[in-house]
Amino acid sequence: MCNKNERLYELMIKIAKETKYNAGHWYRYLRKFIKRDKILIDKSTEEKLLESSELTNFQKVSLKLALDETTKVHEYIINLNEKTKKKNFNKLMEKIRENEIK
Repeated sequence: MCNKNERLYELMIKIAKETKYNAGHWYRYLRKFIKRDKILIDKSTEEKLLESSELTNFQKVSLKLALDETTKVHEYIINLNEKTKKKNFNKLMEKIRENEIK
């Protein structure tokens, strides 16, 4: 029987294969495992993933950066989980209506 870390590793490998050439898709999957209050990928799973030949170099680098709480990549992944503030959204929509952004 597989333990939780082995199942997570196998799932991440499957995800890596599915998102091999799609960075946006890869990041959207990472956000399910990396949240502001909890990171589900432990150190041993991270190391196995980084050693795997199934992940592209981009996936390995982005995974490593996403797990490092001091990086912009980590913050980007965290922000994917958070709702857009209505005030900011309304400003953006106003600029679009005024043809400032195309």
